[in-house]
Amino acid sequence: DALETADFKKYSPRTHESLSCWNSDSIGFNLIENVLCHICRNERPGAVLVFMTGWDDINALKEQLHSHPLLGDPSKVLLLACHGSMASSEQ
Repeated sequence: DALETADFKKYSPRTHESLSCWNSDSIGFNLIENVLCHICRNERPGAVLVFMTGWDDINALKEQLHSHPLLGDPSKVLLLACHGSMASSEQ
């Protein structure tokens, strides 16, 4: 595993603490939300793709983002869910 062999000695104690809390089996919806907010506020208009592991995760993230004041505002952000099991007309 790359994390086990990586040399983290040059990183700050705060970074060490953050990494110790990381769980590779858990998707960080809050992190995704924060990154998308940062992009919306600081980058020029465009598109962002977020790849998820399955339909349940796609729906859970979409629900969370729809409830956010910025990301859920349809005049500023268009959220689209796409999955191989969906008909092309629904994507």
